Amino acid sequence: MTDQPRKIAAFIGVLWIAAAIIFLRSLPLAPNADGLDFAVFFIMAALSEKWYVGTSQESGMSLSFTVHFAAAVLFGPAFAIMVVVCGLVITDGLIRRAPLVRTAFNIAQMAVSVGLCGLVYQALKVDGPIDLVADAPALALAALVYLVVNDSLVAGVLSIRGRSFLQEWRLSFKDILLPYVSMAPLGALAAYTYQATPWSLLYFPPLVLVVYDGFKLFVSLQRETDSALVALADSIDRRDQYTYEHSMRVADHVEAIARKLRLAPREVDLIVAAARVHDLGKIATNNRVLFKKSSLSPDERKLIEEHAAEGDELAGKFSMFRQGRRFIRHHHERWDGKGYPDGLAAAEIPLGARIIAVADCYDAMTSDRPYRKALPHEIAVIELRRCAGAQFDPAIVQAFIEAQDGEQAAAPAPAPTPAALQPQPMPQGRCSYS
Repeated sequence: MTDQPRKIAAFIGVLWIAAAIIFLRSLPLAPNADGLDFAVFFIMAALSEKWYVGTSQESGMSLSFTVHFAAAVLFGPAFAIMVVVCGLVITDGLIRRAPLVRTAFNIAQMAVSVGLCGLVYQALKVDGPIDLVADAPALALAALVYLVVNDSLVAGVLSIRGRSFLQEWRLSFKDILLPYVSMAPLGALAAYTYQATPWSLLYFPPLVLVVYDGFKLFVSLQRETDSALVALADSIDRRDQYTYEHSMRVADHVEAIARKLRLAPREVDLIVAAARVHDLGKIATNNRVLFKKSSLSPDERKLIEEHAAEGDELAGKFSMFRQGRRFIRHHHERWDGKGYPDGLAAAEIPLGARIIAVADCYDAMTSDRPYRKALPHEIAVIELRRCAGAQFDPAIVQAFIEAQDGEQAAAPAPAPTPAALQPQPMPQGRCSYS
């Protein structure tokens, strides 16, 4: 959209105004804060920004929340906002040299988040020094406010770029909930001990490093799980020259469909990962049946159909792939409820499985198989259209065609193909090839 940059600039401008209002509302600075305190927290905030873990290609999180939270609790919102602004100007602006728009947004949204967090704590805390017991409700609610506001503002700017606000908010919240739950108590403890002596902060870098290493290990295990499953899927594809690289092509089609549907990047990544291993269960299928060049008997077809459940069971061995296994299990379900293994219908079928079903069938039709030659793209599209509403989710079929053909998708359906070139319906009431 041509007005998208203006909307994003306006959104960032509103955040800067909100941050300024919160800052002015919180003045004067805490009387117990001096230049040394600001220098300590500014340096720690800048250093903590370097402890960054990428959770996807375009997102991730640092451990700066521990420092920001401690600053807000100890010295109030205005002091914490100053720490945030100065720290991010150095790290994002001067060291990372992030784009100006990204830096401006990061500073503004984190300033608003920590400012509201500090206001909530000040409103709810008991009088006197920080008390970890008496102030526990105030500390917990302040940390929750930071988390919710931060997540909402990030989801808000992404929604301006055409994504679903609720989808982005939900997925991001799941990503950052555990790290924030770990860092909030550390921030509270750092603020509590800082009251006695600033030197107490020297004890905290090792503790924060433990959280950082744990989170980094979690992300690393997720990636290694995906790599292991992909390696298994590739070994299956290499068993058959006709289906070699089939999973990679299906994954490419799945990504195109998912992006056409404007799904959140994290959800796209998950569905694409499942598409890469959707035929994982075929590792247990007898080669005689898998490579048979003639029609399958009912018993042989039943053996083939077991691969979806087998793939689900095998993927379930990897605890880090619990979400993706649903898409593997259900990618042969039908929109009309006549598929397998569970006979799910319509919206009961997970969205990722519905997407994989269309991409899988298209690639099967347009690839050489032992029992037939590949069909042309045009014929495969006719078959997908014919089966929309019976075998496939009509919206997914439409998204696939638009992703493949661009503006041509809005044109009327192609003229009927001569009978000699028409794809024949599959037996047992199936609409298309697999």
